[in-house]
Amino acid sequence: MLRVENLSAYYDSIAALKEVSIQVPKGEVVSIIGANGAGKSTLLKVISGLIKAKEGRILYKDREIVGFPASKIVSFGISQVPEGRQIFAHLTVQDNINLGAFLYFKRRNRLEIQERIETVFKLFPILKSRTKQIAGTLSGGEQQMLAIARALMIRPELLLLDEPSMGLAPLIVREIFSVIKHLNETGTTILLVEQNAKAALNVADHAFVLETGQIVLEGSARDLLNNPKVKEAYLGG
Repeated sequence: MLRVENLSAYYDSIAALKEVSIQVPKGEVVSIIGANGAGKSTLLKVISGLIKAKEGRILYKDREIVGFPASKIVSFGISQVPEGRQIFAHLTVQDNINLGAFLYFKRRNRLEIQERIETVFKLFPILKSRTKQIAGTLSGGEQQMLAIARALMIRPELLLLDEPSMGLAPLIVREIFSVIKHLNETGTTILLVEQNAKAALNVADHAFVLETGQIVLEGSARDLLNNPKVKEAYLGG
């Protein structure tokens, strides 16, 4: 579904990504693991059109998407849940969810949008009880749920998740990863960026290890879970 080929990206003169190549087959969960500052978030931002690529290609369903603005890439069926959630803290929960459907927010689509809202409420029932609450007053876990719900409003075929477990209690992390697994089982292809390597590898089919902007290792998630180098560097030995 997604192919990244020899992708390089820079912040001014500093190389953030160096000839990165990955593949995300349709129907799979692919994880990118690595330390803070490895370039994981930059990779997602380049794919979603938020940062320009210096070199390389990004093919989504065999269509070159490098150079398209982020709003157009969303319309292709790619949605991103950003690092740090980046909800609209001053708006209500309902307003945040509605904004996820901005591409389709027209009177004739009202019933379809309501169906999408009910779908995300089934995934995150707590949000249904908080629709009028100001989003910035939610707990960290609830804000993460809201960020995912907002991204799901376009019914993406490819969901980009950037550090969904960051700053969350273990119980909430398990709940979030249970939702990730459910989304995949119901047809959503997922590219997951995570520092929590164990959680990421346990939910993934395939994985890549990114270090200082370069892919240094790849393989099935099961193989990487048992790889001595990965264990030592990312799984606590």
